[in-house]
Amino acid sequence: MKKSFGIFMVFASLIVLWSCNPEQKTNVIEEEKIVSETSEYLLNATLWVQQSAEFQACCYQAFNHAKLALDVRMNLAPLDKPLAVVLDIDETLLDNSYFEANLIETNTSYTTENWKEWSDKECATAIPGAIEFLNYVETKGVEIIYISNRCENELEASIVNMEKVGFPAVPKENYLFRTDESSKNNRRAMVNETYNIILLVGDNLNDFDGVFEDRVQNMGKNIVQTNKDKFGIEYIILPNPMYGKWEQSLPNDTAKTATQNRINNVIGYSEICN
Repeated sequence: MKKSFGIFMVFASLIVLWSCNPEQKTNVIEEEKIVSETSEYLLNATLWVQQSAEFQACCYQAFNHAKLALDVRMNLAPLDKPLAVVLDIDETLLDNSYFEANLIETNTSYTTENWKEWSDKECATAIPGAIEFLNYVETKGVEIIYISNRCENELEASIVNMEKVGFPAVPKENYLFRTDESSKNNRRAMVNETYNIILLVGDNLNDFDGVFEDRVQNMGKNIVQTNKDKFGIEYIILPNPMYGKWEQSLPNDTAKTATQNRINNVIGYSEICN
């Protein structure tokens, strides 16, 4: 899932390795990345993830509800194919807030190199409730499929990390990592050829359906409104205040710093009070 931060736009053409970083790229042909001068703005979000009981409670709530949704969806699903749950990994199952904290502490920002260095350490921890949920899925005989925008050269380390913290072992072919595009549409379609997907779990709207990739109008909120009945039923979303696709949709003035752009995008009471 990684990142889009705010000071200027860098466009790269046909550089697959450069573009292959968790969760936030638009496409491979013309990739955009917003670079930040610092990661200090991540401080409060990272603290909330690491220290607040509220974050823990939100995660348990999401996975507790996911169990209920799974049971309902199993009973409604057609029986022509085996059933599967499709899950994202970063900030859905694995907590990478330690990577964000390191960026803050070292006054640096995200790069593909320092992300790969982090993922190679195999020491991300489990999101609260995630292991229990996947164990529950396993007891139901439902296939577990991971669709992640981690690069394929992170696969081995990711499998070790997942199993080290206690996630149930799944076949290597059930890990569908990023190759040539950030969109997960084609990978979901591949899964659909063999399985009936009854539940999707992620921290980014793009983890659920390609329709959410369009954030042009109202930051994509109109599309969420249209699909509101699917959340908690077909889609289970985890809280992630640290980064996401939504950042790319924020209006960005290249003459201003990342922090200044974020300040410009908050809505104060003078804008809503008459």
